[in-house]
Amino acid sequence: MRLRAAGSGITRELSGALRVGLWALVALGSTERALAQAPPPIERPSESAGSKAQVTPPQLRTFVPAEYPKAAEAQRLQADVVLRLDIDANGQVTEAAVVQAAGNGFDEAAVIAARQFVFRPAERNGRAVAARILYRYSFQLKEEVKEEKPLDSVLRGRIVIAGGEDAVAGATVRVYQDAQLRSEQQTGADGRFLLPQVQPGAYRILVEAEGFKPFNSNETLVAGEELQVNYGLLPVATASAEIVVEGTRPVREVTRRSMARKELLLVPGTSGDALRALQNMPGVARAPALSGVLVVRGNADQTTPVFIDGMWIPNIYHFGGLSAVVPTEMLDEVNFYPGNFSVRYGRALAGVVDAHLRETRADGRYHGLLQVDLIDARAMVEGPIPKLKGWNVIAGFRRSHVDAWLVPLVSGRDTYISAAPVYYDYQLIADYRPKQGTYLRIGLLGFDDRFRAVDETAATGGRIDAVNATVGMGLVYESKVSDRSRLRLTLSSARSHQRFAVGPLEFDIVAYGTVSRGELEWKPWTNATWRTGFDLLLAPYQAQGSLPEDPGAGAPSVGSFVTSPAQVFDRSSVFVQPAVYSELALHPSSRSQLVSGVRLDFAGETRRFDVSPRLNARYDIVPQFPKTTIKGGTGLFHQAPSFPEELLRDPDQRLRSQRSFQNSIGIEQELTQRVKFSAEGFFNLLDNLISRQVNERGVLTYNNYGKGRIYGAEFMLRYAADDNFFGWISYTISRSERTWIPGQPSQRFYLDQPHILTILGSYNLGKGWNAGVRFRYVSGNLYTPCLGGVFSTTNTSYLCQDGPTNSQQLSPFHQLDVRIDKRFKFESFSLGIYLDLINAYNRRNPDFIQYNYDFSQKRAQTGSLPIVPSLGIRGEF
Repeated sequence: MRLRAAGSGITRELSGALRVGLWALVALGSTERALAQAPPPIERPSESAGSKAQVTPPQLRTFVPAEYPKAAEAQRLQADVVLRLDIDANGQVTEAAVVQAAGNGFDEAAVIAARQFVFRPAERNGRAVAARILYRYSFQLKEEVKEEKPLDSVLRGRIVIAGGEDAVAGATVRVYQDAQLRSEQQTGADGRFLLPQVQPGAYRILVEAEGFKPFNSNETLVAGEELQVNYGLLPVATASAEIVVEGTRPVREVTRRSMARKELLLVPGTSGDALRALQNMPGVARAPALSGVLVVRGNADQTTPVFIDGMWIPNIYHFGGLSAVVPTEMLDEVNFYPGNFSVRYGRALAGVVDAHLRETRADGRYHGLLQVDLIDARAMVEGPIPKLKGWNVIAGFRRSHVDAWLVPLVSGRDTYISAAPVYYDYQLIADYRPKQGTYLRIGLLGFDDRFRAVDETAATGGRIDAVNATVGMGLVYESKVSDRSRLRLTLSSARSHQRFAVGPLEFDIVAYGTVSRGELEWKPWTNATWRTGFDLLLAPYQAQGSLPEDPGAGAPSVGSFVTSPAQVFDRSSVFVQPAVYSELALHPSSRSQLVSGVRLDFAGETRRFDVSPRLNARYDIVPQFPKTTIKGGTGLFHQAPSFPEELLRDPDQRLRSQRSFQNSIGIEQELTQRVKFSAEGFFNLLDNLISRQVNERGVLTYNNYGKGRIYGAEFMLRYAADDNFFGWISYTISRSERTWIPGQPSQRFYLDQPHILTILGSYNLGKGWNAGVRFRYVSGNLYTPCLGGVFSTTNTSYLCQDGPTNSQQLSPFHQLDVRIDKRFKFESFSLGIYLDLINAYNRRNPDFIQYNYDFSQKRAQTGSLPIVPSLGIRGEF
């Protein structure tokens, strides 16, 4: 059997595994004639069930009165204007937009005044954070209309978190009389409710809010009197609670696509794995079957790094791509930047994934989780550390068991799957808040993947043996230096062992990687933020093995790697890649933002400096709802040679970093409060791409002759998650081309996928039931056809006569995934059961072309999973 895949040289296939050795983890006033009133904000940052006790909303410290419109005053007009205010971590209003307009000059006056407000910033666990609130600005004449005396009784109240004054927004208040429902309403953002006309008598009040225990109270209303009550709700924290504060962080990139925890857990076809859900975002192509790599905007794999709390992880998935090396329960949020990202990030040609570990819950109680499904089993425990006041810890462990059923399930099908990997990962994280505005985290994370298959009849010599194991410790420190400056430092160190052996191909690498990052943020004035920082990668390593000779770009096939000449290596060295960066974010007006920065990287192996200037901008054409925003960006991005390219290059040769010139322009349009449409076009030029060719002396050697271009557009219609539904439709159309030999015509890149469509939705059916579907359609994989076979007496086997490179395409990939969840809530714990049906109509998607021994016959072969009903159970307390 011979496989003809959509891939290219062996160095690209190995670069992901090899570079794992370099990663580390951790973690509203009066005038003389009229009065403009400023009641409290009508909405505050949303709070999650898991950590309400640690959230403090923004508090207005400096109020600026608005000028009463003269024409409106002359007509004795009064009005309320509802504004949406974006408040940064320093309490400054960075944006004020009209959500509910009043006209007659009220809107403009309210916006002008609100932009001058100063707040005490929102805080999360003692740390200042950015937030978005709704604010009602009331314009009233001095002759206020007095409230009429209630005809009957009045019930007025406020729902807060027990033990504090933080309001609970969106709580359902039901009023019963003799078991009959008399009233039902939702609390506003200030937690208040009002029943203005109620008949006297005895009533039962029931208050319910997601993430809190239900509250009951019996009240008696007297005729002509008003009863005011305050009810405190007790939170019920769970590991799957949503993000604590839903604020607006400073925008440093052209496009940021975020996913809340609710979305991450319920996306069909991912078994609740947060980082696998990234594969549904616009611009993300379908990766090679079971590879688990990220392919973004037509770039190669390993060009979109993942950062966990600022720490770089070149490989985020276990073998086979069935799950990520960091479980969802440990994550707070995941942000995806498909291009034109901040100078804070480097060593990437395509996009960036920026994920954040969640903080522990400081409620003084212990929590736990146990989940088992057909993919893996996991356990987690969380709570305070005895005898260490203020310290909390979270620990988790996960192990796969997919190997027990996958191979028997696919046996006899047109697939190359003959064995399945075994993996486990573990996490131990402790954090502490010594004072307000300061946070410290220490963590231990690790994973171990092992894969072994034996087939004595195979041409590879009968064995495949792979190991990918990493364990590391990390530290995160954040501090509010002053009201205008903040400091963040991270440091991690890890030991990584990678081994891979198949036939004569073998490598064994041990690396000790240290990654350190630091950033200082300072606001010199209200409309400007300056950030500067450093980024250091240091990794001593030892590598041994032998790799088959790469015939080079454009060269004819010389047979399988089994019969190719081997190149032996034994090398010890140190990867050193320091970087510094600086950027300035300006808000020339409330509608506009401009971010300009530059990054300087040094690659120790190539002894070269790379300068990466970048610029992006945003402008609100329509600042109020429905908001319309245009955006664009341009910049340079560099990525140093990969590990295998450094291992196999000529000793006297110095390769340059690969470079990408990224350009994009787009628009974002609000359609409703929850529905947004976005479109973005991109055009990227690549040069200095590394390839291997015969030089003027007739010797195969690496060079930087490769060039490329990628262009296309992304469209997304998204419904932001509410209590009942979330979902989106995304479509990407693109073209990715490469030229490996100067003067030769360009050819389609092997990962070029012109059409990518994703339709996804999840709906709360009530009574604990939730159902979701995901449909994906992707252009088929490219491959280089064999025009026939020629017998080689040297290799004693037939060799393929290659046709035009990547000139043939397999039939499209399409797949439907379905997920059904049922959750049971008890007083002290919850129990969930879910079914994740992968490939529901059992589509056999072709991934490769398989030829017979003399390349005279071929057939499509799949490496994708068949229909897989992943049934799981999850308990939390």
